[in-house]
Amino acid sequence: MREGNTRGVFKDRFVASLLSGEPEYIDPLKDEAPVGWLVTGYPWYAIKLPDHQTFLAAYQKKFNDYPRLGSVVGYVTVKSLAAGITKAGSTDTAKVAEAFNGLKVDSRSGSSSIAAATTGDHGAYVGKLALKDGKPVMVDFKYVDGAAVLPPDAEVKKLRPAE
Repeated sequence: MREGNTRGVFKDRFVASLLSGEPEYIDPLKDEAPVGWLVTGYPWYAIKLPDHQTFLAAYQKKFNDYPRLGSVVGYVTVKSLAAGITKAGSTDTAKVAEAFNGLKVDSRSGSSSIAAATTGDHGAYVGKLALKDGKPVMVDFKYVDGAAVLPPDAEVKKLRPAE
């Protein structure tokens, strides 16, 4: 991003960039963050969902820092595994794998489900990059539920080659 900005690569261009709104990516850029880019990310500072507020407070208390998207992904991964084991009533790999089919898991930013043909439908926050008090932030964002935009399992199976 820095080099592209220095060389004018992005000047007068619309840019959509996956992941570039994650704190892991924009925080190191500070005031050099590419304002106006359409991005996916994690606006931890502005998510007002009660579950997220609880997660944020607990995270900050434990680590004296704010969470990154990787923190949330790790949390949801472990929570999903625990839910799969609970549903299966066992830690047997085959039983847990079967239990994941259609499993719904509430996350700190929305719910996710796991289907047979897809690997999951966890959504994403989509917004624009801006600077606020010299720091990069996501603005005008909304949460896009993955279940609402992914094709149904039957369609996914048609698109994948037979094993």
